[in-house]
Amino acid sequence: MYRLGVTLIIVMVVASVLAQDSLRRELDSLTYQQYLNKDYKNLIETGKKAREQHINFYYLNYRTAIAYYELKNYAKAAEFYRKTLAETPDDPILQESLYYSYLLSGQKENAAIVARSLAPHTQVTIGYKPSAVDYISLSGGYMTNDNTPDIHSDFAGNDSVNQYRDMIFTSLGLGFNLSSRSRFKLGYQVYNTNFEQYTAAGLAQTDKLAQHQLVGTLEFFTENNVLWGVAGGYYFIELFDRTAIYTLGGGGKGFGPGTGRIFTTSGGKSVSAFSALVFLNKRFAYTLPEIAATYSNFGGGHQYQVKGSLTYYPLGNLNFYGTTAAAVIRNQDAWTDTQLIFSQSLGVKLTKQLWLDGNISLGNHRNYVSERSFLVYDTYDPVKAIAGLSLSCFFRDVMLSAGYQWQQREGYAYSAINYSAYKYNNHLLNIAFTWNL
Repeated sequence: MYRLGVTLIIVMVVASVLAQDSLRRELDSLTYQQYLNKDYKNLIETGKKAREQHINFYYLNYRTAIAYYELKNYAKAAEFYRKTLAETPDDPILQESLYYSYLLSGQKENAAIVARSLAPHTQVTIGYKPSAVDYISLSGGYMTNDNTPDIHSDFAGNDSVNQYRDMIFTSLGLGFNLSSRSRFKLGYQVYNTNFEQYTAAGLAQTDKLAQHQLVGTLEFFTENNVLWGVAGGYYFIELFDRTAIYTLGGGGKGFGPGTGRIFTTSGGKSVSAFSALVFLNKRFAYTLPEIAATYSNFGGGHQYQVKGSLTYYPLGNLNFYGTTAAAVIRNQDAWTDTQLIFSQSLGVKLTKQLWLDGNISLGNHRNYVSERSFLVYDTYDPVKAIAGLSLSCFFRDVMLSAGYQWQQREGYAYSAINYSAYKYNNHLLNIAFTWNL
């Protein structure tokens, strides 16, 4: 009886193996015909049904990768090219296909790692050349606004109105490849702003103020598509000579009207500050979630910030993408205790080399640290809302872009017993150049 049971089990296993082998041969023939007929959508569906039955083989993955690539779903193509390369890791055609799948799905770190492993003649074909310098970027622009001198006439009961006018700004960025999985980025920005101070007697002072920012980021990329790193910045901010000191009544906490504290000014001509940031993200096929935490001492206080963002590529390529982000900023002993910021950006491919990007951001941006410290809103007047568009043109190793941004800022007029806030609009025009080495 025991031998009979064992025999039945063996027969059932053999029958199952033979049946699965027969089905596998049928699927091999079917997907091959679908590949020849360029019936890529049905080929992908056939592959899905096969995997549901735990059938998986080399040419099924290979054809599925090609099908996704031809349908421009490069994120999924990369997934199946990886599976195929696991069996034939030295196949140069597969390696090159994986490189382009990574590149066209926005996975630049993975693309660079694959490019380094390609044969020299293939590297020449794709235009890759090893370099310690990753990129060089240069940008600049001009800002104008409607914060004009006639505004101070609306605040006749106040002693002082401080107005920040036109601004010129420029930025230089450098990226360095420390290894195949680590990079260092360095940036320097300078902003020159015109300042005017009005009192009841008229124009009291004018000045040209400068802000300097030096920022750096160290990134590490792991084998499971996790990118993490640290960043920081040093900020040197020139101030105007403010001589008025106002004591405001009340019993609240913090600085400002109704607080019972002195609204004071800096005794010097400049102040400095720093920020420190850590971040972590992981790339999935269609999404890239990231979280970042920041500490800074802007305004001489303590500021803590947590930001979460989700970047998504719903088509598996760079034809359409977006990022949704939210940040919470907590200030200690500051005018505003808590700040909430929501931002949304979308990008779309217009032609083979032309992309259009748009963004909006709402909330109190005072000293908001974004873009891993490469964008900081340490403005004299707080930014309350942002909307912008940029047009970027990509050549082989060069990106040129031009953009417009609208900002709403909040200015203030002061007196010995009160202050008044008002809104004004900024208009920024900028151009940027990036050379990828």
